[in-house]
Amino acid sequence: MDPTSAAEARERVAKWIDEARQIFGLLPELMVGDHQASDRASAAQKEAEKLHKEVEDLKRENHLLRLEKDEIAQAMSQIAAKLGITPRRSPFERGMPTETPKPAEQPRTSDPAKP
Repeated sequence: MDPTSAAEARERVAKWIDEARQIFGLLPELMVGDHQASDRASAAQKEAEKLHKEVEDLKRENHLLRLEKDEIAQAMSQIAAKLGITPRRSPFERGMPTETPKPAEQPRTSDPAKP
């Protein structure tokens, strides 16, 4: 190896060492940032689990309330039947829409002018 290439190699090695020192100096900052991101991700995951549990609880409560509503509606229908009252259907009730009765068509009379 000639002296010029050896000097260039030493310069490159010295430059790499300086760059490595700079990079190692930045590592603690990068690690702190990584820990913060990890903490935020962990907090978000805990929040998602909490919300999922809350949704499941609300679904369960909704189901129970619907059952209770159906029981009350059935009891009210029985009371109305005993009193001889026909209960009105709620316009907000879910289910199959009731068909409105079609008016009966009038029978067509034949035109007396036509034979």
